[in-house]
Amino acid sequence: MMWGDGGWWVFMWIWMAVFWAAVVLGIVWLVRSTGGGSGEQPAARLLDQRLASGEIEIGEYRTLMREIGGGGLQRRGSFGALVAAGVALLALVTVLMAVAGSRDWDMWGWGNMGSMHGRGNDTSSGPLVRGGSDAVIEIRDFAFSPGNLEIPRGASVTWTNSDSAPHDATARGDAWRTERLSSGESGTIVFDVAGDYRYYCSIHPSMEAALRVR
Repeated sequence: MMWGDGGWWVFMWIWMAVFWAAVVLGIVWLVRSTGGGSGEQPAARLLDQRLASGEIEIGEYRTLMREIGGGGLQRRGSFGALVAAGVALLALVTVLMAVAGSRDWDMWGWGNMGSMHGRGNDTSSGPLVRGGSDAVIEIRDFAFSPGNLEIPRGASVTWTNSDSAPHDATARGDAWRTERLSSGESGTIVFDVAGDYRYYCSIHPSMEAALRVR
């Protein structure tokens, strides 16, 4: 599931930022609610202690809390429950989104998030390289090299993946494609029909190249 050229992963980064912001908010609330935070009013802490020791009843406690502008146990408890529910919901949605995008995420390979975020080079306008009957294109640093290749009709082209992330080579219009190539794997296609082809990596769509068959 991709939104344009890597747009899905832009959305994922935004979502992860929101998720971790909620986690930080939850941690801050937890630290403050355990009684060690300096943000709570001294009068409110004193009332908490008096309620806990039985010096005042809950009705009097709530009345005094309203007078000093404190939220009391009920308010803090409600806020804590809201934060916990929000973090849980964000975590659930994040996991579901990760599952939906796992095909492009290399089984949730976090080390490749930079590449999924649109990293990839368009080498189709690079210098034209003329190859022979057995041409080789290396995939390295999220780019095809050579990226602008001319071969004779009937020649074979072998794509070799030298990156840690998976790649493929897919013609615009899906006239042909290699298999998904993991690191160190290669895929070969024989071209018997002359033509000009622009192709890309369907996993990282910003990786583009050109192939001419003469």
